[in-house]
Amino acid sequence: MAAISITLKPLIDKAAMVVENEFKTLVIADLHLGIEAELRQKGINIGSQTKKLSERAIKCVKAAEPDVIVLLGDVKHAVPRISWMDRKEVPFFLAELAEYAPVYVVKGNHDGHLNRLLPKATEREPEHEVSIKSTRGFLFDGVGYTHGHSWPSQDLFSAKYILIGHNHPRIRLVSPSSHYTSMKPVWIRAKCDYEAVKKQYPELRIKGWNDPWVIIMPAFNEICGGVTFNSQNRRLLGPIASKLLRSEDMEVYLLDGTYIGKVGDLA
Repeated sequence: MAAISITLKPLIDKAAMVVENEFKTLVIADLHLGIEAELRQKGINIGSQTKKLSERAIKCVKAAEPDVIVLLGDVKHAVPRISWMDRKEVPFFLAELAEYAPVYVVKGNHDGHLNRLLPKATEREPEHEVSIKSTRGFLFDGVGYTHGHSWPSQDLFSAKYILIGHNHPRIRLVSPSSHYTSMKPVWIRAKCDYEAVKKQYPELRIKGWNDPWVIIMPAFNEICGGVTFNSQNRRLLGPIASKLLRSEDMEVYLLDGTYIGKVGDLA
């Protein structure tokens, strides 16, 4: 089948992206399953959110009807260990999604030993198709996918788009009187600084460069916080966001699709 033009369509008011080329791919980032256990240790009593996250994810799957589902890292939260919640809830979540489409998981910095948490076959579902990809990311259907906490594979820069997570981007909105503030999850769209990329990847000119747009995805789990991009003292996480992107020209979009400006103008 000949490749068609790649399109990216965020699901409105959802932290989920639909990528269409030869295949339709649903992308979700930063689930942080089991974060409730860490919050309880700090005195914040929140019950398990995994079933709710699963139901929200399945709603996105049913809306998009994808051929493939990509989880863009940090499926689990506990590091470096596997928690008791992980052993129960991570296989449950992955099995629920894999009933609808093959699942590709890009490992994030919280995903140590994730291969030990893949769902097991049952009589109802004899085989769950869940594949774990390298922390350096992978190319699929003309698009690069990586979590964002480590240097990506050079191959990703031959794509038209690179999707990353890791930062859980948000912006802080302040009322004119400065009495009220609101934190909003956002999409960030940015271009790479070619000189910075070439410095890290000296053979890039030979191996391929497609001047990709980089999309930083909002966290699917709403309770795991994030980086406030329009804060004057923000510290972007990971080598892609902190070293390779032109930060002041980053475009900011709310989850409903509203374009609200560039990071440099919102600080």
